[in-house]
Amino acid sequence: MTLQQIRYFAAVAAAGSISEAAKELYASQSSVSEAVSAVEKYYGVKAFVRTSRGVTLTGEGKELLIEFKGILNRLYYLDEKYGPQKNRGTSLSIAAQHHICGLDSFIALLKKIEAEEYHMSFHECRTSEVLEQVEKGLADLGFIFFAEPSKGQMVQELRAKGMIFNHIAYRRAHVYLWEGHPLASQQEIQLEALGAYPFITYDRVVNANPTYTELIVPYYQIRRTVSVSDRAAAYSIMRSSQGFAVGSGYHTSDKAYGDIRAIPIKDGTELEVGWIVRGNYVLPEAAEQLTALMEELEMR
Repeated sequence: MTLQQIRYFAAVAAAGSISEAAKELYASQSSVSEAVSAVEKYYGVKAFVRTSRGVTLTGEGKELLIEFKGILNRLYYLDEKYGPQKNRGTSLSIAAQHHICGLDSFIALLKKIEAEEYHMSFHECRTSEVLEQVEKGLADLGFIFFAEPSKGQMVQELRAKGMIFNHIAYRRAHVYLWEGHPLASQQEIQLEALGAYPFITYDRVVNANPTYTELIVPYYQIRRTVSVSDRAAAYSIMRSSQGFAVGSGYHTSDKAYGDIRAIPIKDGTELEVGWIVRGNYVLPEAAEQLTALMEELEMR
């Protein structure tokens, strides 16, 4: 397996056509076709369904493409950082659970960067996706939290994936809701009181593992749930339906979300907050600056 074959494979997947990919790569169609066939033979899979109108990825092909993108993204990073005669701008990629620390520090870091060129990303995603992005090298580090009773399982999974967990803080579980919600004036919220309202969740989908967050509010106590993939959708639903979400209690200083409150759950489960990184991975300078900013801005 060669890097050229990986690049050709990814190009075909993006173009949906071997001939179109060959044009974009300035390569012969036969070379591109042979590269794709070599990948399929090497891994013993059928990666594409070929038709007269082009090619379509199979399920196995999609899995391969995810792995290949991780490799290519890391190579791009290395080329940008160490390649000859390159403008070595700042680069940093963060994956984070929803409703967790880090965003304000990330914004502060952006303001401090003086480089003429930088490549920065902050992706909020489900717990399982944070782990996957860090494991595959798509993110330099990830911010996560989990219910304390599930710590043993989390540590075991991270160890199996070759990742290290770095503790930041312990936080009591919080409820996020709109300031006009009937419970918004309370200093603490009884878990039992939440059963009357829609539960907005990020991890309650088929391809996600809710183990690390479901202990905050047991699903068997909830009669109505709304699954979402992004915080903007969650906040819109909170404002219109008296729904609520749960998390670590951290809240961005963005004024656009000033009407969303984070209220601790009375006797709520303890959450451990931290960041994860691949073992033996040397963090880029920007990541070290980010963790330092978190101690200064968000850990006080």
